[in-house]
Amino acid sequence: MNKEIILQIVKENNEMISINSLATKLNYFDLPKLEDYLKELNEENILAFTTEKNVYLLGGSFKKGNLRMNPKGFGFVNDVLQPEEEAYFVPPVSLNGCFDSDEVIFKVVKDQEKTRAEIVELCLRVKEFLIGEIVRSFDGKFLDFIPSDQAFTGFRIRILNKKEFPIQEYQIVKAKIISVKERLLFVRLKKVIGDARKASDRILSIAEEFEIRTEFEKATLKEAERVNVPVEHEVDEINRRMKNSLLDKMVVTIDGIDSKDLDDAICVEKLENGEFKLYVAIADVSHYVEPKTPLDKEALIRGNSTYLANRVLPMLPKILSDDLCSLNPNTKKFALACEMKFDKNGIMISKEVYETIMISKVRLNYNEVNEYIANKTWNHCEESRTMIDQAIELFKLIEQVKIKRGTITFDVREPKVIMDENSNVIEIKARQTGESEKLIEQFMVSANEAVAEIVYEMELPFIYRNHDKPDEEDLITWYQSLKSFGIDPKLTPLEMLDPININKTLKRISEQTKDPIEEELLNLSLLRYMAKAKYELENIGHFGLSSKCYTHFTSPIRRYSDLIVHRYLKQYIINKDYDQKALEMNEAFIKKASVIINETETTSVDCEREVVKACTVEYMSDKIGNIYEGTISVALKFGIFVQLENMVEGLVHISNLEPNIVYDETNKILIKHDNTFYRMGQKVKIKVISADIRKRKIDFILVK
Repeated sequence: MNKEIILQIVKENNEMISINSLATKLNYFDLPKLEDYLKELNEENILAFTTEKNVYLLGGSFKKGNLRMNPKGFGFVNDVLQPEEEAYFVPPVSLNGCFDSDEVIFKVVKDQEKTRAEIVELCLRVKEFLIGEIVRSFDGKFLDFIPSDQAFTGFRIRILNKKEFPIQEYQIVKAKIISVKERLLFVRLKKVIGDARKASDRILSIAEEFEIRTEFEKATLKEAERVNVPVEHEVDEINRRMKNSLLDKMVVTIDGIDSKDLDDAICVEKLENGEFKLYVAIADVSHYVEPKTPLDKEALIRGNSTYLANRVLPMLPKILSDDLCSLNPNTKKFALACEMKFDKNGIMISKEVYETIMISKVRLNYNEVNEYIANKTWNHCEESRTMIDQAIELFKLIEQVKIKRGTITFDVREPKVIMDENSNVIEIKARQTGESEKLIEQFMVSANEAVAEIVYEMELPFIYRNHDKPDEEDLITWYQSLKSFGIDPKLTPLEMLDPININKTLKRISEQTKDPIEEELLNLSLLRYMAKAKYELENIGHFGLSSKCYTHFTSPIRRYSDLIVHRYLKQYIINKDYDQKALEMNEAFIKKASVIINETETTSVDCEREVVKACTVEYMSDKIGNIYEGTISVALKFGIFVQLENMVEGLVHISNLEPNIVYDETNKILIKHDNTFYRMGQKVKIKVISADIRKRKIDFILVK
């Protein structure tokens, strides 16, 4: 099929044609095949192929983008071919029956001095379901469905199956979008998720909003039962792995106190010549989860486990994630080990990967190892204490090697939600990263680098965790933004592009900033200019870790990427299978899987943030009128966000600030009429004026 001829036909037809007319002009009547080809061109954003089976040429009169709705009824749409440009305004009269998240075809219209977009046609309906609450109307006579997605605030909702679906006040329900006519949305209720008065049900409803699976398919659970064979019963497999056994090693796990899915264990030995051996043993999930089984298919759809306040939505059923695969103490487990040797300076000098059998001798948690590092208190056997001492010594050496080569290092606190037994939020506090967390992270990074390098040198298809270099202009902009805080990095534009100098600048920020929260915000501001890490077939290295080659190997219980890595390590290194057809299939699968797991990772991160936001709103809902000290975390066109000591964040809307304030986009500051300003890092006093659980929004006002 000739792409150029298709493009020419569409162009000559005023840049738009139906698939039937196109088929006639091409004299090609295998419509399913033509449709598949048009879908490919649609994916590449060369043409747009719509739900009505019309074809549009992009880049001329017609553009394609995703519509984002404002609760007030208007929208904004971006151009996929020019993502860096500002989105176009879409007035309510130009929505053409489309709504939030829809992929649309639009035209740009100029009215006098103003430019706006006009939606021509729906390209793809991304959002098929809405999550919402059954709420009694103001007059008390009716029960209405109110979506939690604020983009649908301006719509009137009509429930088509109200009679056969027994709705009750406070129910959280899932509704399928049937159709939209102007500002009237027709929905069909599908299931009750829970009770809006229960925090645990509200958390579950957020997962449903993000379309994260909350229950496993029956076939998946059945398959999990089938593979749930205790290690002791697999005598032949045990014997096969005994030549690389870690049973006599002081292998331990170090995890969060509440963790149940223990993927990784470590052992460090200091050799007589002053060198070190690091064993990183990872749960051998690939032994149980075979390709194309129901377990595997659902794991790929989920992509990863999602951690929501006090619950986990696991990638694998709990019988596997918390028991069979989890490296629980004093139990024989199958593992895949990466054994690394380091010289006296902490530089890796050798590495190998093999299947093994192990027993975790001690289950440690981060708190007790941090306590030991600080105060030398130890409640376990002397052998484990000696091993931890050697692990700490190696960690310090590796850390210095990584800092010297340019790995970007800074501590960032995160909000931690504390709940009671009924899932009610009783506290929000900042989660600190201790030395033991850093130790495990460094050892896992070392193992990830080691296995990536082994396969990269073999020049075989593999999945890499890439982190591209930041855009040069973005990095220079970040350095320049520091000057308004009195921090001069004293670097030439060329030096600004070297990751080693980022670390030097972060150190300078630490030295020149008296307030730790301001320092943290300045560190975080760097992340806004960074590229996002992705899974990809081609290796381009990891900028943030200053690593030439990186993958994810250490968490196959909760990340599908790591499961792929384990399978290919076994295929290439253990089974030495280099069949050309199999390699081609691997390459095709990596391309397909990368798209899925990059998306699921983003969805999970967004969902986790939304849950934290919902929990902070619940926590603040009985604190209306309270006054707190806070720090401005960011200044935007519409106001300032203020972060409290416990990481709770609220908005002081611009309507609650002084009149005639001007926003300076370059310096990210709001300038007052007296030339003073609001900017990130400033200390302010605020009063809580609202905490809306349904909108997940906290509002503050400034207090003099």
